[in-house]
Amino acid sequence: MAKKSHINMAKNKRHFSNIVQCATFLSLLYPSACMVLDESLVKELEKKCPSLDVHVYEDSVLLGARTAGKYEHMGNATDIESCTRLCCLSRSCHVAILHDNSCANLVCNSARDCQIIPGKGTYVVKVRNVASEGQEIVMETSGNGSAAVKSVINSEGLRENVLAVSSDSNDRRCEVGLKECNENEVCVPLGEKRRDGLCKCAPGFHKSLVTGDCIIKDITTVSSKEHPTIVNFSNESESSTLPYVTSTVFPTLTSTTDTVPSTPETGNTSPKPDKKLVVSVNNKTVYLTTGSQTYEKRVTLSAYAIGDSSEYKYKWILVKHPETDDTGYLSDANSQTITLSHLVQGVYIFKVNVTGPGAHGDAFGSVTVLPPKRINQPPKAVVIPPSQEIKLPNSGVIIDGSSSTDDGEITSYRWEMVTAPLGYKLSEETAPTLQLTDLVPGNYTIMLLVKDEEGLEGNTTTFLSVVKETDYRPTANAGGDQIVYLPQTEITLYGNASTDDHGIEEWEWTKGPKDSGKAVDMKDTRTPFLHLSNLEEGHYQFILRVTDGNGQSSEAPVSVYVQKPNMNIPKANAGEDMRIVLPNTTVILDGSQTTDVSANTHWLWKQLSGPSTVHFSKNDEVKVNVSGLTKGDYTFMLTTWNGDDPSKNSTDDTTVSVIQDKNVPPKANAGGDFSVTLPVSVITVDGSKSSDDVLVTKWKWERDSTSLAAGMVINASDSSPVLMFTDVVAGVYVWKLTVWDDQGASSSDTVSIIVKESIHHLDEVELLVRGDIGKLSYTQLSTLLQKLQLFLHTSDSAVDIHLISLTGLPYSGHVRLTFLAYAGKNVVRGPEVVTLLRHQINSASSELLDLPLISVDTVVCQNNCSGHGECTQSSRECRCQTWWMESFMRRHMGDGVQNCDWSVVYVFVTICFMAIVLGLAVWGVITLIVRNFGASAKPRRKPPRYSLLDNYEENTKLKTHMLSSLLDSGSESDSDAEVLFDSRKAKHKSDKQRNGYQKFTRVRT
Repeated sequence: MAKKSHINMAKNKRHFSNIVQCATFLSLLYPSACMVLDESLVKELEKKCPSLDVHVYEDSVLLGARTAGKYEHMGNATDIESCTRLCCLSRSCHVAILHDNSCANLVCNSARDCQIIPGKGTYVVKVRNVASEGQEIVMETSGNGSAAVKSVINSEGLRENVLAVSSDSNDRRCEVGLKECNENEVCVPLGEKRRDGLCKCAPGFHKSLVTGDCIIKDITTVSSKEHPTIVNFSNESESSTLPYVTSTVFPTLTSTTDTVPSTPETGNTSPKPDKKLVVSVNNKTVYLTTGSQTYEKRVTLSAYAIGDSSEYKYKWILVKHPETDDTGYLSDANSQTITLSHLVQGVYIFKVNVTGPGAHGDAFGSVTVLPPKRINQPPKAVVIPPSQEIKLPNSGVIIDGSSSTDDGEITSYRWEMVTAPLGYKLSEETAPTLQLTDLVPGNYTIMLLVKDEEGLEGNTTTFLSVVKETDYRPTANAGGDQIVYLPQTEITLYGNASTDDHGIEEWEWTKGPKDSGKAVDMKDTRTPFLHLSNLEEGHYQFILRVTDGNGQSSEAPVSVYVQKPNMNIPKANAGEDMRIVLPNTTVILDGSQTTDVSANTHWLWKQLSGPSTVHFSKNDEVKVNVSGLTKGDYTFMLTTWNGDDPSKNSTDDTTVSVIQDKNVPPKANAGGDFSVTLPVSVITVDGSKSSDDVLVTKWKWERDSTSLAAGMVINASDSSPVLMFTDVVAGVYVWKLTVWDDQGASSSDTVSIIVKESIHHLDEVELLVRGDIGKLSYTQLSTLLQKLQLFLHTSDSAVDIHLISLTGLPYSGHVRLTFLAYAGKNVVRGPEVVTLLRHQINSASSELLDLPLISVDTVVCQNNCSGHGECTQSSRECRCQTWWMESFMRRHMGDGVQNCDWSVVYVFVTICFMAIVLGLAVWGVITLIVRNFGASAKPRRKPPRYSLLDNYEENTKLKTHMLSSLLDSGSESDSDAEVLFDSRKAKHKSDKQRNGYQKFTRVRT
């Protein structure tokens, strides 16, 4: 942090110095140049463009104009900062120019062409130097036409202003303050800190091309305009803002609109106006000494007036000073040169008023007190670690140089390989951290070089040693010595604990020199495991030799002692009594304190008492793990004996007390959600994994409100750990399990059971036969299934029947069988099975089944009702759509299947047509009978009707009757009355019948 603060302080000093120069000089000569670039942009570009001028020159152009150099238009920059950045990123660009939001980068032909002069509407920033002999691009403004003011960089690196004179050979050398120039001439100093200069024409005069003298210009009235400029200086590193400065710049001579004749009119005289003096002040910049807050030396500040008189009066006024209590001391305030002392860090700005006979002028000057100059120290390179050793196969390493330090800022890192094994090369690395890979054995010397912003370098070296991987000898381990008690005669020695850094290649077991010479059978002597058999009483020694891949070997001995069996009765010790606290429910019983044990000692643990039955991991070992304990006291007994005689034993008891500090509620566990697929007879839900710190005393299963209601709980299992229920249907069953402990604490858990339809539920066939389920024997059922298989048997394949369920319908005397038919591994479609069975039973006889057949159909009604209705599952009847009806002919005389074959409209039309046809047929038959048999039948006699006849009508009818009688000799009537009386109705009123005889007029043929 201190290093970074020091770097920022150094940068702020330079930034502060630039601002002060702008305040004291540029504001006097070039007001618009006091705009500066953003400090963050300056920091960003300072490495690529160290000579970047932070000032932005507004309303400026270049002296060379279009011929100043090569212009390149940059279309993607619309502000001066973006334009400056693009110029800096280009290696050849010198000046950034922004005009009407259009950016151009310029590569200058010469420093003179790129001099910055006043213009209009253009911003100019100098990015790189193009001048020679230590001078940069200068800034030039017109004075009175004969002199120009320029800004150059002096040998100390500071910018100073000078008056550049023309190259006229008539200009004479002079010294400021001495009257050495001709009339109407002034001595113009050659620099801020110089008293020597050149004689130039005073303001208002110009040099005659004929005589070479300074003569008055051809104007009668000269007016001056002062251009005040307000400059805002700020330095983020300072605690306060520097003062605002108002300065008066050089006067600009302009002609008035009223021109006075060269010969004045008589009687019209006007007073001669005061001349405007050109006053300049040599600004000073001093540095504090290290460790001092004030500048103890004296500082002089002089004013120079350019005019034709040396009798000038000077008056100095302090305008601004650093905001401190100690403002310093000023002496000779009314002289040409003032003396200052005891100054503090900051800027002191003075105004000097110069008056003389018929002339006056003023100017501003400044003394800048800067912090002590920093003496740049070379950076210090630091490498971590300074040296290290790498062992193969690790062939990579990281070297860190980021801890290198500098009083300023480190700008570059460079790694160089000083020494290395032949053939190893280091690629160019410029990062603070170096990573090396694929190292080969040998010694490396690597140098880190660091460079600061002023070009000073520091370096250090690190040493790296890469050594080959060491192949260590293997370490043999034959295991510990062993004791074998007869009658045991076999044992296995384990050498697999032997180790090597690259692996063991060979194993070899041999007898050792300290062996007693007893015979033994050795097996697998070239493996890590040596199997010994037929051991005899005595001492055996074996040597294990292991060898690695490089031929290095190691040996380890092991002894085996074969002794007679220990026939003493061991003294059992079951260990101390123990006490555990719930919820811990396990304990380890330890009988290792038993004495007089041998290799053939036997162990047996038993539970003598306790509130529950515990579980032993094993009960025939020295240490056993016991689980399943609950609140209460348990007693365990250890029995030990040697040899094969359990009667010669000893016992010992130990007590385990299980206590409960606080009651922990039980934790219900309903077993987790699961699913089943029909058909299933019983569903079992296991909640026995519910637990409690002591004991679960009560269980209760309840059906959730969202569960299906179907299904019956059996064996009162809803109050036990395991729930069982049957008669389920497809759907979701949700059960809630609640458990309680002995202190009434409870918890609940739910389980969801998804009952899925069988994938073959559409192929299940239901057969209903007459019989009593209580009297149906297994033989009858087997016979029935075999006959069904025979009915379904085809020439293609044999059919097997898989019985799904067998139930009796209460109080009906019927038995229902549900089955699937399989042809090999494939299920036969249910409708095909039903159709085939119906056909076989109808063609044969249902009595062949031994049980009367009531019906056969699929469990799920699959009748499509001829496509004009839907099948009702409960009754298996078709519910036909409107205007459709069942075909009773198909139902009663055909295949007997429920249907919706007939359309009501068609049936009605057919019935009407048949009725009409039938009526016509009957009428025709009747007509035929009447014609064939009606002539021989005696007609029915009608009762006579009588009416009185007039004389005329009587005579007429008599004549007609007589005539008709003659013609109708073959008349069927045998009565005269029928001829005499007419029974027909009269057609007209005039033909009204009257009582009496009337003769018919009809003629028979």
